[in-house]
Amino acid sequence: MSDEGDQNRRWLGRLRRELGSLRAEFAAWLALRKKHDVAEQHASHFTAIEACIDGAARGLTKHLDTLDLDLPRGEFAEQCRRHDLRILWLRRLWRFFRERIDQRDDARLAPLLRAADEVVWSAWRSVFERAPTLGLSVTSGPAPLPFIDLEHSPAATPRSWVSRELCRDGGPLLAEHLERLPIALIHLPVKSVASPWWLVFIGHEVGHHVQHHLGLVEGFQEHLKQAVLRSATDLKLDDATLAAERWGRWSQEVFADVYSVVSFGTAAVRAMVEFEQHPDGRMGEPRQNYPSAAVRLHLMARTAERLGLSGAQASLNGVDPRALVVGVEAAEEDLRLVDTVVEASLADLPGTDVTLTELLGFNARHFELRWPTVPAPFDITGPRRMAGAALGAWARTEATHSEGDTTALDMLAGTVKQLLGENRLPGRRSGAKPPRMPVAGDELSDILLGLDTAGLEAAARGAA
Repeated sequence: MSDEGDQNRRWLGRLRRELGSLRAEFAAWLALRKKHDVAEQHASHFTAIEACIDGAARGLTKHLDTLDLDLPRGEFAEQCRRHDLRILWLRRLWRFFRERIDQRDDARLAPLLRAADEVVWSAWRSVFERAPTLGLSVTSGPAPLPFIDLEHSPAATPRSWVSRELCRDGGPLLAEHLERLPIALIHLPVKSVASPWWLVFIGHEVGHHVQHHLGLVEGFQEHLKQAVLRSATDLKLDDATLAAERWGRWSQEVFADVYSVVSFGTAAVRAMVEFEQHPDGRMGEPRQNYPSAAVRLHLMARTAERLGLSGAQASLNGVDPRALVVGVEAAEEDLRLVDTVVEASLADLPGTDVTLTELLGFNARHFELRWPTVPAPFDITGPRRMAGAALGAWARTEATHSEGDTTALDMLAGTVKQLLGENRLPGRRSGAKPPRMPVAGDELSDILLGLDTAGLEAAARGAA
């Protein structure tokens, strides 16, 4: 072989070594994670991530066999450079998930994340356990993975959404090509580490995941719009079409808010009051993706009342949504529409004869639980009921202890994390393959192989 061919072979050897190193590092990390996961809490997460990362690495390794060693040295070097960038980006994707899973090794974060895992499983799995008994054919897939984020508010990253961080780190590769993540995520605000009662917000975020997973986004949007249009005459709407468009635009947040009340009771309302506290003059202000704060709180409280939950109005903690929208015409109209929207949200889900309350096994008496009681018998609803009771305990504790004395709250925080983490439903946590599969390893390697040098450079740099 020529000197040029020898050089090309050396470059190829470097690539094989680098890919081999990536796969070995990933395998060692995965083996360690599985060893630590004695109860197989995250079995489905590991399976999905392995299929994506190691599957893509296998695909890239296989592609190395097709490289032509007889190419001119410069052309072969360019092909190797592209492979270097592909390997670099694949490391980025692995790092993205590794950092979130490895938080469970942090002594400060682990107790909160153990509790969060239980609450997420409770809010998610209920739907898929009950669906077959209600005549619905659905598969669950891995439950969303909670992790601590520095964001102020909780957030959800379904498989079909590309997270902000990966958009930054992945550039056009993710923005344009990779639209399905191996696992869905739930971002928990960092303040929940010291205040674990905010795990109640998981209900809203899981609601987003369930709506996307069941394919209810477009159907529910149209369902709400039609409900608003039908009420136009009775409610004397100024512009029914415009009102329907508003509520259609808000439909995903409405679904998630209603889901949170059905799954966590009035604790979801009380938590949202804290999140939606603004100066009175802003409470009725229109917003793009959400109803105004006052309308949103009224919707959640009315949902609780419609469900027969006691203390619905008390959960508003003195906030009067009706008074806060006076003089804001659009908000006044939206407030009049709340009962219509609540009724539609609690009716049969689009394309089914099943309601959210049926899917979640709603029982108003479940939410009479007082902290630190552990439900008996302890079933799939237990962790979310306990999280709701913990929020109630926080509200009572804060109201009855002197300002500046955090001892009682610190003790409560410790017991909340301990009891929620300890009371785990037994068994391996796995899910069938979801109806819309996350991106697989071979598909990801094909995406990487299809990008030109400019696209790979942008992905490796994290250019948007």
